[in-house]
Amino acid sequence: PFDLDQDEIDVAIRFGRGSFDGATAHALFGEFVTPVASPSLLRAYAVRRPVDLARVPFIHDDSMRRAGRPPSWAEWFRAAGARGINTGGGLRFDDGHLALQAAAAGQGVALGRLAYAAGDLSEGALRAPFPQVIELDLHYYLLVPDSRIGESPIVAFREWLLAEAARFQRSLRQHLAAGRW
Repeated sequence: PFDLDQDEIDVAIRFGRGSFDGATAHALFGEFVTPVASPSLLRAYAVRRPVDLARVPFIHDDSMRRAGRPPSWAEWFRAAGARGINTGGGLRFDDGHLALQAAAAGQGVALGRLAYAAGDLSEGALRAPFPQVIELDLHYYLLVPDSRIGESPIVAFREWLLAEAARFQRSLRQHLAAGRW
């Protein structure tokens, strides 16, 4: 929690459902999750079908619980048509970036947030082996204090950031439509 005015914050970016007291929230883009792992780990475990992930150590990203119910591995396996997979074990992180670093280091497969993983996926440090994704009901928002909504530097920054976010969202959707990275 923070107070934009009292803490002298010009703007903030937050993840959630869009209800933030004392601020106007501008939606930037949504979030999706899908399994991601290092290419070498996927080869080592011969991952070809969703059910093959049952042999790979799971990495859990618990960081979204503050914004709402985080997606679960069981939920992803249902979406992928695989049932009866024990998803309880594995590493747990309270930071989405650390979960992705562990996946890139070959420690297991993470149910990764695509906004965080996009760079590693594009560079090949991570691979999303399957096209199934879960679209979350959470988004990234630019928060502008209601008391400063019309200030020209903030307006200029907001316009620039919204344009960048739209470009990122188009790229993300193109990758999702293609079903691969």
